[in-house]
Amino acid sequence: MAKQVNVELIGAADENGKMRTPHKIMAELISKYHKHLKDVRVAIAWRYGWLEDADGLIRLGQAKKASDLDRQLHNYDFVILINHEAWNAAEFTEAQMRALIDHELCHCEIKVDELGEPIIDDTGRVLTRLRKHDVEEFSEVVARNGIWKKELEHFAEIALDKATHPLTAL
Repeated sequence: MAKQVNVELIGAADENGKMRTPHKIMAELISKYHKHLKDVRVAIAWRYGWLEDADGLIRLGQAKKASDLDRQLHNYDFVILINHEAWNAAEFTEAQMRALIDHELCHCEIKVDELGEPIIDDTGRVLTRLRKHDVEEFSEVVARNGIWKKELEHFAEIALDKATHPLTAL
């Protein structure tokens, strides 16, 4: 039995030369909100068959930083994996697609020195890093896209309740 491949690189354009939706959204977001990534090479790939975790949550996407070997072999600095089944589900809206790509791009950062200048390696390429979540989400994603996931909605409900009913004593 052949091993099932669960990742497929998404080319920027389809067979007719039309830019594919994930790449179109990514280009728009980089141009508008992630200008620091304009010279960084970001690949996008489908990820098939992601299962629910122990909490019943399904991963929608993941940003991965390329290793030095990956960068030499494939010329990418990051790869954004997108849950194929979720992205192509009828109820997954364009707003959610934009928020997902925005979220994953927020993970993609350039390493900077103490003066805020990009750090370059000995091959002339900028060094990169993965940024962690602010609070299981990036504040700028919520500012741009609203509360687009159930986990954020739950967090916001708790935060609003705590703001309305602050603790008077511990």
